[in-house]
Amino acid sequence: MEGIKAINIVGESGTGKTRTVEFIVKKLTEEGKRVGTVKHIHSNDFSLDKKGKDTWRHLKAGAFLVMAITESEIITIKRIETKSLSYEDLIRMFEGQVDYLVIEGFKEMKPSCSTIRILCISEQKQIESFIKNFGKPDFIVSYNIKGLKEVNGIPVIFMPDEAKRLYQILKERV
Repeated sequence: MEGIKAINIVGESGTGKTRTVEFIVKKLTEEGKRVGTVKHIHSNDFSLDKKGKDTWRHLKAGAFLVMAITESEIITIKRIETKSLSYEDLIRMFEGQVDYLVIEGFKEMKPSCSTIRILCISEQKQIESFIKNFGKPDFIVSYNIKGLKEVNGIPVIFMPDEAKRLYQILKERV
């Protein structure tokens, strides 16, 4: 677990989490880094698998782990209870495969001490609410609040104008 650098992007829906993930992944891969991502999906009935397809039938028959392989992708589906997952568990799943792990969501999960946490906001009031419920993020990203540089000692980055600053701060802290 020592080798993987974890970055957690959190915030309410529509605040730019996925855009921020895309930016960070693109910058890191341009530097030649191997990057993995995790996306928290709140729906219990979501699945990449399709009812009636072979892999779905394998799982329905009781398989714990199913792998689908095409000419350009490998997709693994594992049926497990995820409520007790920790950041360490997520990082362990990527061990030996990536340099960076970018995690979108999981604001309720307590981050490991080495994880950089970025809060995406669309309104300033979301900052206090997040801090009260989940603790202080390492920094804040906004795509629509210009001119805000710092809140409670937490740097605020306006995207996309300050993209360079975001990446600079990120590289200093991971």
